[in-house]
Amino acid sequence: MVDDGWSVSPEQVSVVLQGVDVAGEPLGSDVKTAQTLSERRADLMASGRAEIANAWDEFLETRSLVPGMLIDAVTSAAASVIEGTLAIVAGDEAMAREWRGSHPELFESADSK
Repeated sequence: MVDDGWSVSPEQVSVVLQGVDVAGEPLGSDVKTAQTLSERRADLMASGRAEIANAWDEFLETRSLVPGMLIDAVTSAAASVIEGTLAIVAGDEAMAREWRGSHPELFESADSK
């Protein structure tokens, strides 16, 4: 058997994805904080003047999609890792079945025990 040091361990992939999930928690919290701050527009008005509130609205409008885009990018990357891992494992299993099927003599003594 050739061991080139490269392999995919679904268990290790799971650990990495769990780490991504944990690392993403602050991003989710920041999105909630931004939403809360965006709802406090009235706090930015003084004596009926809305200049600061309008500036805040403009600031949020130009940046409102960024947190969601980041979350989508992380989610998409994690989904791709899962799909890739499943494909590699399925391919490894298919190759092993095919190889074992084409070399039954190697397994006859092991199977008969």
